[in-house]
Amino acid sequence: MQNPALFHVLLDYLESINAPPMEIERFIDRWHRLRSHESFPCPVCFLMGEEQPLLPVSAQGNVSRLCVRPAELNTTCRSTIDASFR
Repeated sequence: MQNPALFHVLLDYLESINAPPMEIERFIDRWHRLRSHESFPCPVCFLMGEEQPLLPVSAQGNVSRLCVRPAELNTTCRSTIDASFR
């Protein structure tokens, strides 16, 4: 599994927004199929049926992940997930 700490942060996030258990299972299945060259999927976009990558950003010295959808979708997710591992 790639980046198990981030995986657990994203699972906690999905549970905190009361994502349906079937959707959480789909996310877990997708995560386990990630190849080394693929980006980590944004859980918010994934729930909407789209797969967009999470990008690392620095937020006041902490590491977070931010989802930014491509401009051609004319929408912005901009979900920020605190992925600072202390």
